[in-house]
Amino acid sequence: MLLFDIFNKSTKRWAMSQTVKPGLILIGSKPVIRYVTACITLFNRGAEVVVLRARGKNINNCLETVRLLRNGFLKNLKIVDVKIGSDEYETPDGRKRYASYIEIFLTKG
Repeated sequence: MLLFDIFNKSTKRWAMSQTVKPGLILIGSKPVIRYVTACITLFNRGAEVVVLRARGKNINNCLETVRLLRNGFLKNLKIVDVKIGSDEYETPDGRKRYASYIEIFLTKG
């Protein structure tokens, strides 16, 4: 799991962080049940906090993942915090773009 939120000031571009953050799940366009399974796996391995992060059109998948977890799998799931905002990035042709993001912090118990 890599983050795309490191800004390189010399090249003025967003880059991937090589830092892996435990408990972070980046939500993409895969089927939602895969992210649900990943959350359950992290909790079963002892993670106290699981963070779901999605950008742009995948925000809906993030919300659907939380809904499925709460209603179907983990009845004692709690939402600790929700952060929203926008990431600025540069396209290959040099234009600045913004993408909305959401981060949902979950705990069990």
